[in-house]
Amino acid sequence: MALASLMLSSLLTKSFENVRWVLEEVDDEDCFWEPGEPCWSVRRRADAGMAWGMGDWVCEDAWPAPDPLPLTTIAWRLAHLAAWTDVYRSFAFEEDRLDLLQFDVPGTRDGLVTWLCAAQDRLGAKVDAVDDAGLGELRPAYFGPPRPLHRLVSTMVVEHLHHGAEIGLLRDIRRGRARLKPPPTDDAPL
Repeated sequence: MALASLMLSSLLTKSFENVRWVLEEVDDEDCFWEPGEPCWSVRRRADAGMAWGMGDWVCEDAWPAPDPLPLTTIAWRLAHLAAWTDVYRSFAFEEDRLDLLQFDVPGTRDGLVTWLCAAQDRLGAKVDAVDDAGLGELRPAYFGPPRPLHRLVSTMVVEHLHHGAEIGLLRDIRRGRARLKPPPTDDAPL
């Protein structure tokens, strides 16, 4: 693996590790806590508004998005992040393209975290196999015309950092305190 692909892969891995670290202390109550009204979450189909997913549980969402956007639960953020990680991977690296309506959304914290970690691992393995020349290749994008692979992967880095930070903030607001345990240290260079 050449330097640019190694750096991008390391950034992606670090963003995944940060989300996993934040989730260590999130339980089912934290996961489904609603910080206000209106609030999107992962709900049983019968109790949900507009949503995506093919099973008994769905992730509330709407397109076009309402203005202002509803608040969201940690469960919503987990489902959103897991699904889009799989969708981006399928478009950039595979012939079969996933769609939000194809996902069986888990209805528990553990199920959502398992899905997210598996999606992260699948994307990470694909990115780890790319060399520097491959980073510039145009790949299909869910949201429009093909983009260079490095842009699609860097978008996923930003999404994981963004949603990981929001998950940590929601957890801390719910508990009324900041996390007491410091983040892990990593002296390894990116």
